[in-house]
Amino acid sequence: MPRLAAESAVTEGGALLRIFAYLVFLAVIISAVRSAPMGDGAVYFVSPSGSDSNPGTLFKPFRTIQKAASIMRPGDICYVRAGIYRETVRPASSGEPGRPITFAAYRNEAVVITGADPIQGWQPYKGAIYSAQAPFQFQQLFLDGQMMVLARWPNTSLDPMQQTWAVAARGTTANSIADPKLPKIDLTGATAHILPGAHWVTWTRPVKQFDLTKTAPSFTFDGNWNQDWAHAVQAGTKYFLEGSLALLDSPGEWFLDPQTKTVYLWTPQGDNPNGHRIEARRREFAFNLSSRSYINVHGFRIFSASINMQNAKNCVVSNCHVRYASHFTKCEGWGTPQHTNSGIVISGSNNELRNCSVVYSAGNGVTLLGANNKIVNCLIRNVNYAAVDCGAVWAEGTGNVISHCTLYNAGRSLIVHRAMKAGRIEYNNMFNDGLLTTDLGITYCYGTDGAGTVIAYNWVHHNKAASVGVGIYIDNGSSNHLIHHNVCWANPDSGIRLNTPSRNNLVYHNTVIQNGNSLGYWGPNNQRDQSGCKAVNNIFTDRVDLGDGIEFHHNFAGKDPGIVDLTTADFRLKPNSPCRGAGIKIEGITTYPKGDRADLGAYETGAPFWKPGHTWGEPPIF
Repeated sequence: MPRLAAESAVTEGGALLRIFAYLVFLAVIISAVRSAPMGDGAVYFVSPSGSDSNPGTLFKPFRTIQKAASIMRPGDICYVRAGIYRETVRPASSGEPGRPITFAAYRNEAVVITGADPIQGWQPYKGAIYSAQAPFQFQQLFLDGQMMVLARWPNTSLDPMQQTWAVAARGTTANSIADPKLPKIDLTGATAHILPGAHWVTWTRPVKQFDLTKTAPSFTFDGNWNQDWAHAVQAGTKYFLEGSLALLDSPGEWFLDPQTKTVYLWTPQGDNPNGHRIEARRREFAFNLSSRSYINVHGFRIFSASINMQNAKNCVVSNCHVRYASHFTKCEGWGTPQHTNSGIVISGSNNELRNCSVVYSAGNGVTLLGANNKIVNCLIRNVNYAAVDCGAVWAEGTGNVISHCTLYNAGRSLIVHRAMKAGRIEYNNMFNDGLLTTDLGITYCYGTDGAGTVIAYNWVHHNKAASVGVGIYIDNGSSNHLIHHNVCWANPDSGIRLNTPSRNNLVYHNTVIQNGNSLGYWGPNNQRDQSGCKAVNNIFTDRVDLGDGIEFHHNFAGKDPGIVDLTTADFRLKPNSPCRGAGIKIEGITTYPKGDRADLGAYETGAPFWKPGHTWGEPPIF
């Protein structure tokens, strides 16, 4: 009997262990399901160790995300295990209200979807330069996840936001550039990147002829754009040359010969590329959600690719981190097509990008079009290294929102809101734009009827443009913007600028301190029309320039508004500040009135202390 009792105990213990193991397994599944928006359909799994002939279960997963995408129906979920996936995911179907199709990283594992493919088989070529056969054409090459530099002159660093330019000398014409510093080699067929005139935007042109016979060597090109004063090729024009094997003379440079399909690389360390991860961009998108609806994408790391949500509806992309979203080398100045088609592209309606990052893009970080779409709690930086008319966000459409984001490091403006109507730009921390071009704003529009667009509760600071670096820039012919409760500081030109004609633009409760001037304007032919504009309850510590017809009163104009501490970005008012109670109540705008009175500036005493920008820290490096 004792032996039988012992056997019984062992049997019961084994059953308990099996039950416990099952409960643990069940808890894992429930935890995974709760980590992303839920549906009510099938659950599929994908893993690098799987096979597309498997049933797609946890223990027999698919190999590709696309396999799941091709069979998923409304309410289905696809969980993706850690690893690298080289594909563009295109859902075959849309979800439905309350039953989205969901793609999610399994339990927040590190899932990378890349648009790049490996380049292998490197052989010594010459000196520190190696070569390999390229199985496809490409324009972007990476070493261990960092973009290399297409062979060029003058040489530059690996940081695309800090480029080195040559400067055209005397003898330059509309179709030729002369420069005694040009390399003494024939670069016919190379590409010239030209930043002419006032250095606003870049054009690229093939080099037609290289002349080395003169004291100042020169080259010719087709300067077939409107070369007015702001865009004329002349002495002082910035430029660089790229795209010739003869220019490959520096660590970090590469070149692809399209005829022989041979790629050449000098690694930054001068070592053998076979000891590194060398990849080239091959696909534009990790997810193509164009014309799809009710699709959720959660928790992915996306490299050398982007997300396409053109004409999408009710799609949500959350907790995704994108590096090198878009890349292009052909530039057409103001007509560069990528200004409405680069970065993460959102159009359609009721889509949301939430808790995401975009780091590095030749053009936009995000293109925001359509209606009632949102960018919320995102980090976007190191964009528009092509120096064209792009930004961290290019915003058009109706009712779109950019909120609680951190935006910095841009070749030109950070938010370009041309043709944005009834939108909201709020609670964003924006700084360090103008790194490559001039005459721009941290936020910028031109010829735009904002139709009530609100720019509010933002920090707008440290524009780095060499000239005309503005904070909030409402350029000529714009109207119907409401600008309130912003802090603009450390901008070399205007903190806020209302270029004429400027109509019905309202400037309330802003703190505009330590800029080149606080409120400025410029108009062609001495145009001064600012009819319907108002500036009330603001703090201005620098010069104010007013046009005709603007209503201007109850503003502080002086050097010491009594702010707590600019060095720590505490813009609240001291107890003895002259700005306390010096304003008037503006219905619907003043947040904490004192009877009919109000404090001046962006931080009203007694109102909640607000801080703009994203809240989740830094994105992963991959």
